[in-house]
Amino acid sequence: MQSLSAVIAASSEDTAKSVSGICSDSGIKSITLTNGENVRELCAKNSYDLALLVLPFEERFGAETAVHISKSQSTQVIALVPSRSYDEVCKRLSGTGILILPRSCGRTQIINAVHNALHTKKQLDELREENRTLTDMVNEIRLVNRAKCVLIEYLRISEKEAHRQMQKRAMDQRTTISEVAADIIKTYEYNR
Repeated sequence: MQSLSAVIAASSEDTAKSVSGICSDSGIKSITLTNGENVRELCAKNSYDLALLVLPFEERFGAETAVHISKSQSTQVIALVPSRSYDEVCKRLSGTGILILPRSCGRTQIINAVHNALHTKKQLDELREENRTLTDMVNEIRLVNRAKCVLIEYLRISEKEAHRQMQKRAMDQRTTISEVAADIIKTYEYNR
């Protein structure tokens, strides 16, 4: 199992340490504490599984920071907000994927939110990887089809014959059909 990491941003050091203890109890091994001023930069430089933001920060509320982290990294974000502004923050951050909890919630609720956020991150990471794989497959199919079109145009052969030639060449050269396709395109389209 991979080591989980989190960044905790809170204006109070005591609050940050308290939340850090909850994260440790949730199985997170690597925890970075900050006062909130540099949390964007930390998340840009490091890959965290979770960002737990205890809002507001000293200088500004921090909702924009939460949205920025949520959109720009694959980090799951939990925002602990003052109970008096909980409803307003929920409306402002609706649809962002950020888990919002009132600061008055109990330890068990925070632990559950951490587990849910980490589970969601794992599922999203798996979907991203599947998407990357499918995109690579589509690009490979496009490349092979483009090479077949080049062979059809220059050699005046059928699509079936073009495909057969590409497969044979890939087998003979002990390479992939994608590499053969790229070579065909480079050879024939370079001569244009």
